[in-house]
Amino acid sequence: RNELLTSHPLLVQLNDLEKKQVPTTNLKVSDLSKSDVNKLVSDIINRPKYLTKSLSDAVYQKTSGNVMLVIQFVKCLRDEGLIWFSLDSKMWMWDINAIEAKEILHDAASLMAEKILQFPTGCIYGMKVLSCLTSNCDESLLKLCASKGEGAQKNANARKRQNVMLRKFDISILHLAVDEGLLKKKGTSYIFAHDQIRHAAYSLIPENERGHLHISIGYSILEGTHDHQIEDVLFVAVDQLNQGRHLIHEEDERVELAKFNLKAGEKAMSLATFTSSASYLKAGMDMLHDDHWQKYYDLSLELHSCYAEAEYCNGHFQEVGHVARIVITEAKQFQDKLRVNAALIKTLAAQNKHLDAIRIGFNVLSKLGVQCQLPLPDKSIILEDMIASRDMITNMSDTDFLGMKEMNDPNMITAMKFFQILTLCTFIAMQDYFALIVSHMMKLTAQYGICKESCAALACCSFLDGTRDFEASEQLAHFAMILTEKLKAVEYQSQVYCLIYTLQGWRQHIKLSLTPLMKGYGVGMQTGAIEYAMLNMYSYLSHTFFSGQNLVVLERDLKTYMQQMIEYKQASAHHIVSPVRDAVSKLICSTTDCSLRPHEETYYSLLFATIVSYIFCDYKLALELLEKRLDSEKLVPRNCSFFGTKEFFDGLIYLAVARSSPDLKWVFYFKANQIISKLESFVQIGKFNSEHKLLLLQAESECVSGDTDVALNKYKLAIATAKKRDFIQEQAIANERLADFFLRHGDSNAAREHYGEAHSLYIQWGAKGKASHMCQNIPF
Repeated sequence: RNELLTSHPLLVQLNDLEKKQVPTTNLKVSDLSKSDVNKLVSDIINRPKYLTKSLSDAVYQKTSGNVMLVIQFVKCLRDEGLIWFSLDSKMWMWDINAIEAKEILHDAASLMAEKILQFPTGCIYGMKVLSCLTSNCDESLLKLCASKGEGAQKNANARKRQNVMLRKFDISILHLAVDEGLLKKKGTSYIFAHDQIRHAAYSLIPENERGHLHISIGYSILEGTHDHQIEDVLFVAVDQLNQGRHLIHEEDERVELAKFNLKAGEKAMSLATFTSSASYLKAGMDMLHDDHWQKYYDLSLELHSCYAEAEYCNGHFQEVGHVARIVITEAKQFQDKLRVNAALIKTLAAQNKHLDAIRIGFNVLSKLGVQCQLPLPDKSIILEDMIASRDMITNMSDTDFLGMKEMNDPNMITAMKFFQILTLCTFIAMQDYFALIVSHMMKLTAQYGICKESCAALACCSFLDGTRDFEASEQLAHFAMILTEKLKAVEYQSQVYCLIYTLQGWRQHIKLSLTPLMKGYGVGMQTGAIEYAMLNMYSYLSHTFFSGQNLVVLERDLKTYMQQMIEYKQASAHHIVSPVRDAVSKLICSTTDCSLRPHEETYYSLLFATIVSYIFCDYKLALELLEKRLDSEKLVPRNCSFFGTKEFFDGLIYLAVARSSPDLKWVFYFKANQIISKLESFVQIGKFNSEHKLLLLQAESECVSGDTDVALNKYKLAIATAKKRDFIQEQAIANERLADFFLRHGDSNAAREHYGEAHSLYIQWGAKGKASHMCQNIPF
């Protein structure tokens, strides 16, 4: 990396990673040894190593074994005639005395600079201009600079700079550098063969002229490009102007460059390159004088508002707060504060400051004419209002629904935007507020018409109906999808996918949700909906776990995406994914010192810890954690069942404890049978994820009650169905329970067979820790 320019994309990315405190490892590529140089020189001139030793020793002395220096130094020796091919002897010869008399080389750039200076003036100048541009420069862009900016001049200052700095040159002369291997020509693009060569060419420009040359190049590109093609060269031109912006003092030019940076920042934002966007916008803000809010209000407002949005996407929340305070102080009217308020609410939500976010949101909504009652009204009232609006919509045909009038009240459209943002704040941790907000959105849609935010409202309502009214939930999900397509509401697609496919497993196999959830993640990252991108990823990772996908692969994905959550400072998503990671780590861990207790006693931590404790047969701990989790359930969203998985393990735990606790046997047996009734209703909704779970619970229940024949049949059906549905982890659990059954009834051969099958399945799942636990604890 020490050979790269500071502007090199790789170095920029590495520096950005280090700023985010992402662990990186620097691998130092050492210089060649003296013997390595001898081998290299011997290969280059095709002479035996013992004959080239004097030459290679001299080369090593001058270059210290730097690979690039060695190669370029040998080329220079050839160019200077100090190494030549003898036609008489038909071999390479050299003048060792002259070579040893040459100066020692300290860096490749100096050597390259000397070589560039041997070219004609026009070629040298062309390489200087090329070095100011990107490493890969198209010929058409270079021509705009080579033609000396002959288009219309922006102003007298720009014309003066071009007359002083840019000279007309023929780009065809660059073929000399191509022939010498300093440049490469690929199609219509010129590329420096190495960054050190570009650095060398750039070093030939006097420091006091570099900024002026960058400015001149920037203006030449802009002036030589037709208006309809400006977008194609915008980034390159603005980058050039920014590199010389410290030399721009005229107010009109500074304002003009601020506008160019705004355009570049908005374009970068649309391309989801948020770091670049923030960089352009910050440069634009820096170009404005202290009184810019008074003299250039609209430009200042746009730059600051867009910058707040970009920095939210970058996870730079302190910057968002700083810029938001400036805009709120300087804004002339309430509407001008809306964009930064929206960014501020998202920022607070990402930091788990949900109540603060809601207060700001409700304050904005009240000024828009929409009153949200605090404290919350009775839940039944919220539910009645939402169902009334929902039923009006779900009773429509597709044609009638898509034919609804579009919302045209600007205040209501803005209110819908803020409600949509608030769904994020409340979705994870404040379910009652979530229902209130969704109810408001559904009412506004029914009363004022559809808008893009209605897609989010329908998806949210579908989520809330997910375990109450499956028919209505599916119809709302369908309407959300077709409305998203009709209105091209790509900015809400990530949220729609998250809410709909998080619940899809009630009707379809949970594995079918993985691809759309990954798509929802990708769309969210592309559109700046980072928060919903990460929630899609949470659902993807948890569904991957519950569908029995390989744990080793899942562990790698968890590491990757949790690191990304840290980078983007998405604390809420990271917090709810952590229990999945902990569960996977314990199942994979093959040592005996892995504690099964969760690090904290939140709902999700207790849920996953309960499951893992049961899998490791620690039924006492599993029951303790289950009871704690039940106490915390009222504080979390509904629909956290994971398609019957939670109930499945609860039932297994109750039945395991019932078997070992004679005094409380029937208490736990009764609780388990209540869960079995619930699983039976789940199977009626969709059997793909629940049928084998129900069969295993029934087998365990019959075993406790003493009906061994029915129990044995149910065990076998549970194993076969889990295999058919491809739930390898629950197939393993069913085999292990059947082995326990045979062991209790004295059939050691059958027990050994099914313990072996369970062990094999746990290994296939990736649960090496559980497999090791079996080896240590089963009596075979």
